[in-house]
Amino acid sequence: MYASLQACRAAAALMVVLFHLGGSFAQARYFGYAGPDSLFAWGDAGVDFFFVLSGFLITTVHRDDFGHTRALPRYLFKRAVRIYPTYWLVCAAVCLAALVVPSLREALPSEPLVYAKALALLPQDPELVGGIGSPILFVAWSLQYELMFYAVIAAFIAGRGLGVLVVATLLTVGLGCQLGSSCAFPASFVANNMSFLFALGVGAAGVAGSRWRMPKPALVAALAACAFLAFGVLELQIGRDALPLDRRLGYGVIASVLIVALVQAEDAGAPVLRQRWLALLGDSSYALYLLHIPVISVLCKLFARAGVSGPFALSAVFVLIVLACVGASVLFHVAIERPLLARLRWRARKPAPATFGGVVTMPRP
Repeated sequence: MYASLQACRAAAALMVVLFHLGGSFAQARYFGYAGPDSLFAWGDAGVDFFFVLSGFLITTVHRDDFGHTRALPRYLFKRAVRIYPTYWLVCAAVCLAALVVPSLREALPSEPLVYAKALALLPQDPELVGGIGSPILFVAWSLQYELMFYAVIAAFIAGRGLGVLVVATLLTVGLGCQLGSSCAFPASFVANNMSFLFALGVGAAGVAGSRWRMPKPALVAALAACAFLAFGVLELQIGRDALPLDRRLGYGVIASVLIVALVQAEDAGAPVLRQRWLALLGDSSYALYLLHIPVISVLCKLFARAGVSGPFALSAVFVLIVLACVGASVLFHVAIERPLLARLRWRARKPAPATFGGVVTMPRP
């Protein structure tokens, strides 16, 4: 993993934390304080960056596997281990907390089938399930799109022709939704422009892996980072509905330029964002993404009941909760997530017991 991309993962996850925490502070049931929200209302663009980065990384790592069916079990194992164990642990923690705090039970589904689909990260109709289609942890809606992208890459590994067929089918469904008078679930899920963010990442991987080299990539990376921030400021000033283009695609295009520039700058030997603490935050970014909502919910309730008020005190509490989210995610990653994933990957490398046909080994992740 490029050090600069690890740092970007940390920054993107932190943007999402600031976005959700600002929105929570603005709610009347907590503090009714809109100051942070007025600054970080564009922070959900961190999800857009994550999707572009995911498209870039998965394509870069697995493009040599395209058309090689033997690589499919290894690929599926790596993706499953990366996304499910941490997600299930956080879901279990949320469900256990709901047993202790009755007010948290309202956010949990009551039907076993809904639970099962949520744990499998299968898309669900937002009109029937929680308004966003991802109960237990509502941020898991983005993981549903991540899995759809994983499935597309799996199709290309199974066979290039199959991959092209899958992409053509998705594009047909999306185009039908755009041109049709209505677009019901599940077509509405497929037609979401989130898919284009992954496509931008795939394109960025193609450019970064080509012979073309960007002039002064470190400078371009700095300019792209400023452009990303400037687009966020523009969104705050005029409102996201008044932007001259789709906001997600706007952030996505800038993110793809930033990723290519950072990669080529590092390939050229530039010491870009190589601090160890940034690498640790990048490693902890998935845990931060999953954990920050439960941490925000609990701490906002506690501070609201304590009667904290006033801009200065609330600003201090805001910073404190951000630090608590980051600290909890780093601790979770170091103490639980990293050892667990290492153990799972080790067991996958370990030869299985002898069978009638000999010794079977699991694919190397």
